[in-house]
Amino acid sequence: MKDFDFGYFGTGDEGYAQYMTAFDRNFGGEDTDSAFASDDDGACGDADAEDDDPF
Repeated sequence: MKDFDFGYFGTGDEGYAQYMTAFDRNFGGEDTDSAFASDDDGACGDADAEDDDPF
């Protein structure tokens, strides 16, 4: 980037840090996987919900 200018995010090191924070939040970064961890059984917290289904 010319003159270390990140447009909306500013210039220099602070602009770069803000740009990268937004980029990682929008496109995934190294530490975003744990923020979106999901329940493996898909039962929304009720582990026995699938067993109670009569169908």
